This record gives sequence, C-alpha cells and structure tokens, in this order.
Amino acid sequence: MKLLMEMKMNFFKQHTKWGAVAMAVAAPLVFAGCGGGGSVPGGVRLGQTKTLAGAGEAGTADGPVATARFNNPVGVATDAAGNVFVTDYDGNRVRRISNGVVDTIVNQANFKHPFGIAFLADGRLFVQTDNNDAGAETATSGTIWQVNIAAKTATVVARNLGLPRGLAAYDTNQLALSDLSQHDVRLLNVDTGVITPLAGLRGTPGFVNGTGTAARFNRPYGSVRLSNGNLLVADAGNNALREITPAGVVTTLTGTGTAGFKDGALNEAVFNGPQDVVVDSLGFIYVADNFNNRVRRIRNGIVETIAGSGAQGYAEGAGSQAQFFGLEGIALSPDETTLYVSDGNGGSGRPFNRVRSVHVR
Repeated sequence: MKLLMEMKMNFFKQHTKWGAVAMAVAAPLVFAGCGGGGSVPGGVRLGQTKTLAGAGEAGTADGPVATARFNNPVGVATDAAGNVFVTDYDGNRVRRISNGVVDTIVNQANFKHPFGIAFLADGRLFVQTDNNDAGAETATSGTIWQVNIAAKTATVVARNLGLPRGLAAYDTNQLALSDLSQHDVRLLNVDTGVITPLAGLRGTPGFVNGTGTAARFNRPYGSVRLSNGNLLVADAGNNALREITPAGVVTTLTGTGTAGFKDGALNEAVFNGPQDVVVDSLGFIYVADNFNNRVRRIRNGIVETIAGSGAQGYAEGAGSQAQFFGLEGIALSPDETTLYVSDGNGGSGRPFNRVRSVHVR
C-alpha cells in the first residue's frame, strides 16, 4: 500500500502540478454485470485488454508496433479510417498508429508537452500543449494547435489559454475546452479564435450545480458531446461526471464528490479522478477512472467496471485480470468495438509507456 501511494503522488507531481487534489484509497473490488469479463459474440471477452503499441521502456522510436516506443502517452483520438493518434507528452510529439506501424506526425520546435487531442467532424485535428509556442510552461500557457497530418506540421490557433487539457468536438467549428488549472469550460471557434464561456467561474474551483458562472468545477479534464447536445465532462477533482446544456446549465450525472470506488446506480456510484469520457451510438458512456485504475461503463443508468483490477500496474487479460498504470485518454474505434487507452507513466518516469486496446462490444 505504501508503494501504491508513492506512485500516486509521483503521478500528481506532473499531472496535477498546478493544484492539489485530495486522494482516497479505493474501496474493495466490486465488478457489476458482465464487467468481470463475460463473453460476447465472436468469442472475445468483454474487457479483453491488450497492448496495441509501446512497451515498458520510454522512447520515441517509430516503426512496427512491437518495436515502437512512447514516452508517457496521455491523449488519444481516432479518425474515420480507424487510425489512432496519440499525444506523447514527454516525447513532445503527436504519433499515429496505422496498420501496425507507428509514425510521428508532429515533432517541431516549441511544440512541448502535448496533452488534449480531438478531431472535428470535417477531419481537422487539433492538439493542446501545456507549453506555448515560445516554450513557456505556466498555469496559463496552454496552447491549441491545428495539425496538418499530410504535411506533419502544427500551427497555433490560440495561445496562453490556461491549461485546457480537455479537448472535444462541440460543433462544426468549435472545440470545448475543459481547463484543469482555471476550473471552467469554454468554447473555442477554431476559425476565428473567438472564445465563449460555457460554464464555471474562471479561476474558482468548487462543486456546485448551476448556470454559467454560478456553476463550479474542480480540475475538469476530458469531455464529449452527447446526442442530446449536452457536453459531458469528467470533473476529476470532484470525482464526478458533469453535464452541461448549450445554455450552460450544469448538473451532476454521477459521482458523489468523494473519491473512492463503487459500481451501481448513477446516484450511488463512486469514482476517483475520472479523466476522460467517450460515448458510443447506443449511448453507452465509457470512463477512464484514473486513480481507480479501471475502465468503467455507464449502461442503462448503471455504472459497471469492464476492465482493470484496481491495482496499478501492467497486465493483459479480460476484465479484472487487466491492470493499468497511467490510464488517461480514451477513444473508440469507428466500429465501436474497441476502446483505445493511453496508458502512460503518469510523469513518474516508471516503465509504463503503452497504448492499450480494450474490447467493448
């Protein structure tokens, strides 16, 4: 237990360096429904977890997935063709996994510490870096870049925004920015650079439902737009998932505000630092529950664990056999059968630098 807590604190040194968040030791393991690795059509078990690319050792080598190396992968996104794009935080690169091969898409001067990553519906790719294009890294230096995949270059769209590590497509030309250092959610028009507040009071953390600046968040991370038009945000510091209407009305979908672990109904489930969320066409919501070291799913109003034992580490297998170390960004394959997970080292320098795949349907 002492080693586990030490590893958690090492993670916070990098990924929560701009503020403090309370931690709690996870409750005893409980697997709901078929989250423990029940069978699915085709013989593959639900939650079957494998390594897609990378290894324990850190590096930036491109090439076949078996020999390619990453250096703390944190964010992940997929394009319409099923290619997997990864923000390699300590490698200062954007990487692509395609047809069993890893290549580097962005590696240029002053493109440092990329984290958030998202595609708009038209195929344009955007990435957030903690550093600005002058190389500065502060609590407000976060910068949004547009990536030209063909040219393998990145161009600044907006700089010095805070630390909006949560990047999500909002509509045809807007990105939702969830800002972990400023504790609010805003919209960025990528064509004009205009930023519109959506919810939360900038610079003021808290846990309050309300409208616009009356609402409070605590270190909001990943988000996704739901079919009803609302934005769902992983509110990491509040251990909750929050929903925001286009009018800025904030409610809590699930999570009690207290760190811990419990599957079950939305009003009873407990999370510990949820960091990213995605949704599929059936309305199933997948959650990267970072400090519980688990992938959770919300289906028919029930929260269930589909992968991860709760122990921090590395192991393949189905359901509770799998282990994760730095579970951060997640993304679905276009056919919605596979969840890709950036499973990095959490800034600890420990030998965990992989992109994982989890069978979900």
